[in-house]
Order: sequence, then C-alpha cells, then structure tokens
Amino acid sequence: MSVSSDIRVVSCTAEPVMLNGWKHHLGYLVEQVTRWTKKPEQLFPLFIAKLKLLGDSQFDLYNGRLKPEQIADELTKTLKGFRAFERENYFRWVDSSNQLYWQLTVSDQSEWTMRKGDDENYYIHIHPSRHSKFSQRIKASQLRTALATLVMANMKGEKPGLQLMNSVRRDYLGMSGLNKQLAREIFAIMNNFADIAGIPH
Repeated sequence: MSVSSDIRVVSCTAEPVMLNGWKHHLGYLVEQVTRWTKKPEQLFPLFIAKLKLLGDSQFDLYNGRLKPEQIADELTKTLKGFRAFERENYFRWVDSSNQLYWQLTVSDQSEWTMRKGDDENYYIHIHPSRHSKFSQRIKASQLRTALATLVMANMKGEKPGLQLMNSVRRDYLGMSGLNKQLAREIFAIMNNFADIAGIPH
C-alpha cells in the first residue's frame, strides 16, 4: 500500500486537508466505533489494527459539533483569504512561523494547528490545538483499552468488566494487567464514551 493510500485511509477529510478522525475528532470516532460494536467477534483483530491510528502518546481530541468537512472548509476559506492555500504558498506560509506551524480559529471558536503534511496530496495537516475550546487531552493507551473493551463486550453480548478488560489488554493490545485505580480511570473513559455514542455497556 502506498503512502498516499495509507493517508487516505487515515484522513476523514478530503484532499488536501489531512485530519486523523480516529485521533482528533470525537464525532467521527463515535461513528466508527459504533459500527464496529455491531460486527462479529472474529473481526475484532481488525478493530485492534484500526486503534493503531490513535498513536502511542497523548493527543488532543475535538469534541465540538462541527463535522470534519465543515472544519476543513472553514480553514480552506481562511487559507485562500491569506493566499496560502496552494501547496507552495501554504508551505511558505508555515515556514514563516518560528514554530513551523500556525493556529487558526473556526466558527465555534475552536483553534486548529496547521502544519505541513508529509503527503503530496494531503499537504495541509491539521489537528486541534492544545488547550483549545472543545478539545480534551487523551492518553492513547487508556482510550485504546477503553474502546477495545467496549467493542469486545458488545461483540460478545456481555457487560464489560475488569476480567474482560485485562484479557483484551493481554491478548490483543500487548499490555499488562491494570491496578484498581487505573482500571477506574479507564472505565470512566469507556462509560463516558458509551453514553455519548449510545452504546450498551
């Protein structure tokens, strides 16, 4: 698979704006996970592969009401107003910043970090800015555990518990078992996500 097709799978927005919806847009993530809860258990390893899109560290997740394409459209209009939308102009604009990125605000007052993309077709890389309105800081390992447990429980038709969570971590995520404190934190994340998505738990 080429780099371009990999990025196309990752991005929930059209060229040239690259937004990893699994990692940076709660509404998109909810839609994807909800679909997976309704699939048969034998497909669970494929869901685990999808969770790699969350990365391994912390990230900022947008939880506002704007859809990915609305965010991309608004940022595109702003860039065109700056005459910084075309690839060379965009790179020149980003390079003019001391930090090698700029932050732009969209209609709901959320801020988005604009960076240079690695792909020729997806050269505008965006993600929610840290401490932005409608953004929350998430630990990838905790969210990965929460979503994997939630999906497996629904595939099995049972309530998610600590035994299932530790089994998923050990057998599919390559992680160690949890102490009670960390387990409580992850169950809180899972329950909150399930409530937002309307997923049984």
